[in-house]
Amino acid sequence: MFFDALDAFGMLYHGRFAALLERAITRYFAGLGMSLGHPDLNVVVRELRVVFERPVTRIGRVNVTFGLGRLGRTSAEFAFRFHSGDVTHAHGRRVIVKIAPRTGTPEAWTEKTREVLERELLIPR
Repeated sequence: MFFDALDAFGMLYHGRFAALLERAITRYFAGLGMSLGHPDLNVVVRELRVVFERPVTRIGRVNVTFGLGRLGRTSAEFAFRFHSGDVTHAHGRRVIVKIAPRTGTPEAWTEKTREVLERELLIPR
């Protein structure tokens, strides 16, 4: 975390959590060979819910852990947690919908992406 991300109280500004989550998920998919322009990365965020537990009050690394809670035909729900060691700073869920770029309407995930998401990220229930 950088100094300029802190608010007037010396805590990580709440609006930064969404950007940090996006960076973590983007980095993960890039590691799978799925970068911008990949057909299964044409997504929009339908819902973002963040529950704040303990503030981030220091400059340095904050870890983000996430997993797939549910995978629908055109949507995916990710559970996430921001933490420093055992300390949870925030947790929540992010729901995305894959869309067709030309029409802006929901579009099904490819089978390859479904397989990867279910194998790599699915949280056991």
